[in-house]
Amino acid sequence: MQQYNCPQCHRDFTAPDDSQSVRCPYCGNVQMAQQPQQPQQPYGQQPYGQQQQPYGQQQQPYGQQQQPYGQQPYGQQYAYGNGPMPGTDIGVFDSGPSGKSRGVAGLLAILIGTLGIHYFYCGKTGGGFICILLSIISCGIWGIITLIQGIMMMTMRSDEFERKYVYSTSTFPLF
Repeated sequence: MQQYNCPQCHRDFTAPDDSQSVRCPYCGNVQMAQQPQQPQQPYGQQPYGQQQQPYGQQQQPYGQQQQPYGQQPYGQQYAYGNGPMPGTDIGVFDSGPSGKSRGVAGLLAILIGTLGIHYFYCGKTGGGFICILLSIISCGIWGIITLIQGIMMMTMRSDEFERKYVYSTSTFPLF
């Protein structure tokens, strides 16, 4: 078994060594299996022409200063690729790696949830049509369920929202 870190949801997981590609069990992201890394030289035995850097520091190009961990210039949040730094959450109306905002989806569910617009926004067109059908059959009582669902969307963490409503294979994710 080999340890991996998903570049999309930033979670650690293990997978068999013999697989060519690895699927993250949390978000479903597929990544190629990593090639084994070459062993590092013992301390003080670097090849000729390479300077020994203190542990944890990388050589920066001329004119660039190394930023403290977790910070970008002007106080911007550090992000790995498209997502937030692991262990942190983004604001309610900030979009996640998929470009979908849980705040927008929650407001759509609260205000016009009976039309299923929040499902269409998340890319679940089948769920949107089912929501419209349930609203017609229940004479609008279905709006209470979508109100609760909207509140839950706005209070859950961004990675939970992405996993449950955007990346899931479910046609009609409810709660």
